Amino acid sequence: MSWFTLVPHHLALLVAFFCAAVPLSHGWEVRSQDHHYRLANRDTQEVLSIWDVQATQLFPKGPRSSSWSTFPGTSGGDTKLPLEPATLKPFKVLQTTTAEYTTLNGKKVIKAHYPKGSYTFGHNPQGGFSFYAKGPVNRLDLTTAKEVTFGYSVYVPRGFAFQKGGKMPGIYGGDNDDKATGCSGGRRDNGCFSSRLMWRAQGDGELYTYLPPDSPENKKVCNVPPFSECNETYGASVGRGSFKFATGQWTVVTMRVKLNDVGQANGELQLWANGESKINVKGLVLRTSRNGRIRGMQWQTFFGGSSTSFATPKDQDVYFSDVSLAITQKL
Repeated sequence: MSWFTLVPHHLALLVAFFCAAVPLSHGWEVRSQDHHYRLANRDTQEVLSIWDVQATQLFPKGPRSSSWSTFPGTSGGDTKLPLEPATLKPFKVLQTTTAEYTTLNGKKVIKAHYPKGSYTFGHNPQGGFSFYAKGPVNRLDLTTAKEVTFGYSVYVPRGFAFQKGGKMPGIYGGDNDDKATGCSGGRRDNGCFSSRLMWRAQGDGELYTYLPPDSPENKKVCNVPPFSECNETYGASVGRGSFKFATGQWTVVTMRVKLNDVGQANGELQLWANGESKINVKGLVLRTSRNGRIRGMQWQTFFGGSSTSFATPKDQDVYFSDVSLAITQKL
């Protein structure tokens, strides 16, 4: 009998998704007791709840000095917070777009709506949303961090038309709060950086970066397999196709951003998808000054690309949840 037949269908789908980080072929099996489902290892007798598995995917780096999450299954020292504006503390909000805080099948989410024909924020209709956020700085001050992880779950509905691509949230930083928000939309500066996610055609995933342009070491992002592309105007497409944004199910993505020591090229960017490391780039320069800091989360999502070929062909939605942020190394 297949393990998939041991649990009700909706739970089987849930387990199948979470098991991406803990393959059942490696000695794991699904066990049930009093309607509670667990993953158990036949060899080591280790037992994990479904919540444990997703929490590990959201915080794949392991030990952390401080952290918070809107995922209800986080444990240990992670601060559990509601998914609402009071938690994220958005600023520089693009008022012509809306980040809708709602629920999807009982799960708290941020809904992004992309009306037919929308692409970027410079054309009508506008879709998606744009804001910056630091989160609860009294619990976690990103300016004290040398390395952070930022994770969330994203749900792309079945039938989603990816077109040529679109942006998803990431991390930004720079020499001060004003300059830090300047590295996007074709704007480059040695005093700021950003690392977001992007979907491409057929759901291919990638990192999309703006790094200090006068540091030749940053050309490393142009050669990350399976495909990367750099240009002189816009951000770098890094590791395109290294993972997929599946439709009809949740994908857990977490990025790690590590600042370089000033004067050295030892910064790092890493991306996990469903608990598996897919992109890992070392030897980078993310800051050129001691004032350079990780400043916050860059919550942007839209179709684009700068041409109409990126525009969504129909009204579409994407959902974000389980927002999780951790400092894994202090300055």
